[in-house]
Amino acid sequence: TAMVFGELYRHGTEWKFRAVGQGYASGLRGIASDFGVNV
Repeated sequence: TAMVFGELYRHGTEWKFRAVGQGYASGLRGIASDFGVNV
């Protein structure tokens, strides 16, 4: 099991944080596949 708590990103010249709170029953493999990483 794995979870994404938030995302840190740039918007123009500012850094922003967005709370996500998304869980993955498939663990790190599930997160990686959602972001286009082949494991």
